[in-house]
Amino acid sequence: MKGEDIQKKLAHSLDRANKKETKKAPPRKPSTPSPPEKRCKKISISLFETDLQRVKAIRAYILNQRDEAISTSQVIKLALRTAPLSSALCDALDKVADEDGRKW
Repeated sequence: MKGEDIQKKLAHSLDRANKKETKKAPPRKPSTPSPPEKRCKKISISLFETDLQRVKAIRAYILNQRDEAISTSQVIKLALRTAPLSSALCDALDKVADEDGRKW
């Protein structure tokens, strides 16, 4: 009796799997390439714990000010676009180099 039950369950499972495979996906619309100014390049970065804390602080600030959650990627873009070109950048670079322990 148990063998028959197992065979029935297996047959039923295979029937369901076959039905799923025969379902056709809806046709895709051809995608148009994004214009060059809308394309981005993915990169990978390593952040120290102090950097991650700053990311959290920026996210919390935006959430508090605008009631809007933003991604880490958005935080990095925001920081890049708002960083003043000044000697403070060089000072920060020296601190990062000290923390990193590698010669740049």
